[in-house]
Amino acid sequence: MQANARPDFIAGEFADVVRYLMRAVSADDTSGPMYQASEKMKFVADLLQRCPEPVSWYRLFSDAVEEIQSCIPDDPDDRRYIHAAKRGTKYLVEASATDNAARGRAARRLDEFRTAIHWSEEARGKR
Repeated sequence: MQANARPDFIAGEFADVVRYLMRAVSADDTSGPMYQASEKMKFVADLLQRCPEPVSWYRLFSDAVEEIQSCIPDDPDDRRYIHAAKRGTKYLVEASATDNAARGRAARRLDEFRTAIHWSEEARGKR
């Protein structure tokens, strides 16, 4: 276990926590992904305690996001759907936000999402 208590390994495990949480947010039944996220987070917390060097939250989050982004396929056929999915995620995040500017951001993100869907459907029709 001590050998796994390295910042890069911990970030990869934390990326799995983020993936499980994203699955939970987008699921009709959140129980499975929430359980998996909580179990994985226990493992991440244990690794953080065993890590010989302190890991900054920024580095942990940054490396986890980078890990997720690097695993997204860059297939030309899927690129338009990935683009739309990212816009949809932005909309979902802003639609769930509660700060004073959230409604304005959500409206912009919804427009971007609709445009991305339209673009992906148009591109599909041309094939």
